[in-house]
Amino acid sequence: MIELRQLRYLIAAAEAGSFSRAARVLNIKQATLSRQILEVEKRLGMTLFDRKTRGATLTPNGENYLRTAQRIVREFSELNAWVRAAIDGRAGKLTIGFYTSFSAGNLRATLREFSERYSGVKLHGFERDRDMLLTGVENGLLDIAVMIGEAQYSGLQSRSLWSERILVAMPEDHPLATRERIHWPDLVGERFLLTERDPGPETRNMLLGKLGMPGYSPEIDMDDIRRDTVLSVIAFGGHISIVAESALGIHIPGVVFREIHEANGHTRIGFSGYWREDNENPVLRCFLEFVADRYSMPSVPGPQPPFQQPGKEPS
Repeated sequence: MIELRQLRYLIAAAEAGSFSRAARVLNIKQATLSRQILEVEKRLGMTLFDRKTRGATLTPNGENYLRTAQRIVREFSELNAWVRAAIDGRAGKLTIGFYTSFSAGNLRATLREFSERYSGVKLHGFERDRDMLLTGVENGLLDIAVMIGEAQYSGLQSRSLWSERILVAMPEDHPLATRERIHWPDLVGERFLLTERDPGPETRNMLLGKLGMPGYSPEIDMDDIRRDTVLSVIAFGGHISIVAESALGIHIPGVVFREIHEANGHTRIGFSGYWREDNENPVLRCFLEFVADRYSMPSVPGPQPPFQQPGKEPS
């Protein structure tokens, strides 16, 4: 069998035009180089170099074989580079689940920048409700699910990723549309429209917590419609809605967005990532490190080995 090392010797001799020069480049003895090339010729049953001339001149068979050898060495190097990239998480596949708008916001910006930096990674996105996302992570169909809020789920690891501003979406002729700042008390008495789909239920709970008080509960209509359909209905008048910053990418004529403020600044909502504890996909680890660096957060600790009592062999 001809070894890859021997092919590299052959290529070096052909490129240098001399066995002696090639040996110096490879930092080996010329006799070693000559012996290895002669071994290749014997195995092939053909002469690759014309030894009657000065230097290392390829025969016609040698020129043909050289092209094949160069292709094999190049492809082997590319394969090794791909394997190293896959181990480091710089190549491979990452499946991400989400239920927020992908038209704007931090999720879109993060995935775009990650894709630009790691061009060898193929990103696959799935938009589903929370329950389906969690099922996908638990079944191994998804590497990570990005969802609003923070919660603990058995068998899953999680961490906060980023936050976005909370906005009120309203008809452009709404009285509040002329204000530069809107505070939660300004929304008392308004009629809200939310989707029954995620993140509608979470938004409803937030509204009840912000506006609910003894003797008053905000009027909230929940319909089984998409987020963009909610905004289309808002344009007709009669309702307003609460959305995350990512909804700014949805352009509906007649609808404007205004930030909601609290005493200490903008109202924000956090997003977290959830993944299986035993997920060994290097790209997932690379993505988490990328997010930590982008948002100046502590690195995610790697998986810890199971505890072993001193003096006991692992089972």
